[in-house]
Amino acid sequence: MNLHDSLLKEKEPHGNVLFPLKVHDIITNPGISERVGWHWHSEFEFLVVTSGEADFGINERSIKVREGDILFIRPDVLHFMSAEGGTAVDFYAVDFLPDLFGGYPADDIHRKYVTPVAGGEIIFPELLDGSEAWHKDIADRLTEIRLLYEEHRPGFELLIKSDICAVWYMMFEHAEHAVSHADTSSDHRMVRIKSMLSWLQMNYRENITIEQMADVFHISAGQLCRFFKSMTRMSVISYLNFYRISRSIEMLEKTDLPISRIALDSGYDNISYYNKVFKEHMHMTPGEFRSLSKDGSSHPEVITV
Repeated sequence: MNLHDSLLKEKEPHGNVLFPLKVHDIITNPGISERVGWHWHSEFEFLVVTSGEADFGINERSIKVREGDILFIRPDVLHFMSAEGGTAVDFYAVDFLPDLFGGYPADDIHRKYVTPVAGGEIIFPELLDGSEAWHKDIADRLTEIRLLYEEHRPGFELLIKSDICAVWYMMFEHAEHAVSHADTSSDHRMVRIKSMLSWLQMNYRENITIEQMADVFHISAGQLCRFFKSMTRMSVISYLNFYRISRSIEMLEKTDLPISRIALDSGYDNISYYNKVFKEHMHMTPGEFRSLSKDGSSHPEVITV
C-alpha cells in the first residue's frame, strides 16, 4: 500500500456496499520516521502490530505500541504513526463501516451499541496490550478474521461478521461512558487542524507560504506554526513536503509524464529541490523509483491507513 493510496480524509471505502469490511497488511518504510501520515476515515478500525515498536498519535494523545498490541480507532478520529528510523514496524488493519452490523440506524443494535461508540459517548479501550485475558480473545478473533478474509471461501462473510460481533461484545463489556462535560476546546482544535490539513491537500500545487496560510485561518504566522506542530508533531513545511511527495509518487507510477512536469504538478517549481526532498523521503531519486515501479520491483513505501 503506497502513501498515495489514502491521505487525510480517505475517499476510498474499505470493502464495498455489499460487505463493508477490508483487511489489509501494512509494511512500512524503516528509512523514515513518519510511517503513516495524518488522516481520518469513516470506518471503525482495529490495528494489530505484527512486528516492531511505534508511536501512534490519536487526536491529541500519544500511544506507544509494540508487537502483539492492538489499537482501536473510531470513525473520523485523526491519527498517524511514527517510529525510529531504521526499525521495522509492520501491522495489519481491519476496517469496517457501522453498516456491517446490518439492520437500520435506529434499531436497538445501532442505537445501544454502535452509534454511541462512533460518536464517542461510549468509549472503547484504545490499546489492548495483552495485559488481560480478554485481550488475547480479541487478538484470536482478529487473526481469524484476517485468515478468513484472505481465503475468501464461501460463507466467509458470515464467519467474519460473527467474529466482529464477538469482538464488539467484549469491547463493550470493558467500555466506559464519556463524561458529560466534554472538552469543547479539544473538539475545536481537532476541527481546526482537520481544516488546515484539508486546505493543504487542496492547495498543495500552489506556492504556499506560511503567511498566506496564516491569513486564511486568521491567525499570525507564529501561532499557525506553533498550533500545527503541537497537533501534528510536524512543521507545516514538513507535512506539505510529505503530502507533495505522495502525490508525485502516484504520477511516477501511473503516468509517463516527464519528471520535471511531475515536480511542477506536485508543487515544486525547482526540480533540484524536488529531487532532494524525494530522496529524503524515499531514499532514491524519482527516476530510480519510476524504474523500479516499471520493472515491478519492490521499493520503499510511505503509507497511510
